[in-house]
Formats: sequence, C-alpha cells, structure tokens
Amino acid sequence: MGELYCDICGNSPVRAQILIEGAKILACSRCMKSGKIIHKFYDDGEGTPTVTIKTPKSLGGNEDIIEGYGHVIKSAREKSGLPLAVIAERINEKESFLHALENERLKPTTDIAKKLEKELKIKLIEKVDSSVSASDSVTTKRFSELTLGEMLPEKKKKEK
Repeated sequence: MGELYCDICGNSPVRAQILIEGAKILACSRCMKSGKIIHKFYDDGEGTPTVTIKTPKSLGGNEDIIEGYGHVIKSAREKSGLPLAVIAERINEKESFLHALENERLKPTTDIAKKLEKELKIKLIEKVDSSVSASDSVTTKRFSELTLGEMLPEKKKKEK
C-alpha cells in the first residue's frame, strides 16, 4: 500500500483520522488539531504507521459489502440520471459521504448499504460463509508493502 497523505495540506505522514463538520479525513500531526481525533496512528519503531480500526457494529457476522461497491453505486446513480446531492437527500446522508463511498475511501455500514440498495435498486450486501467471518471486532492494519510470507496461503504457513 502506498504512503498516505494529509487530506487538508497534502503532507505526509498521516498521523490521525479526524472529524471535521461530519467528514472523516486523514490528517498530519500539524492538521490533526483542526478537528476531533477519531483514530490516532502510531509508529511501531520501524517507521511504518500502524492503525487500529474498529469494524462497524452494524455489520452482521454472515453479511458483507460486495467488492467494487463504489463502482456499482456510481454506475447505478449515473444510470438513474440523478445527481449525488439528490441521492444524498433521499437517503438522509451527506453528499461528501456518498462521494467517499463512490471512490471507495469509506466502506458503507449495512444500514447505509440497505438504504442505497433500496434507492438505487442495486445489490451491495452479500451473504458470507460463517467460517470466514471476522473473529474480533478490532483489527490492526499495517501500512507497508506485503512480504512473500504474507502472500502465502494459510496452509503453506502451517506446514513450516
């Protein structure tokens, strides 16, 4: 994954996700004072920022949002001929939030996905095999390139 940049000034590295006027944005250490801090990223000593992200509680254990949801939302909206502002008003969400969904910068919760499915007559939620569901509601993501060991299937790792 590439390096992340501050949504306000464009500098790097990103140190936090903040809330400004209802919008969640990434911010550097200088700009993170501009809003309410939601998640603070920290260095693990190796110079790679690490973040702990909580999965929204509304996601069910056997449901997940489809891959490429942003393209599906944007295509359906354009096909209907409605601007983003109209869709946002109809489902009672902010236009900037829907724009972030279309660009897949944010992932919709199940509730918002259901609103979009109803309004745009599309399918965004899929059933997931229960053995694949997340075991913990908190996951840690590292913002660095994958190693060969991380690309190996789980079976191969266990054989070592």
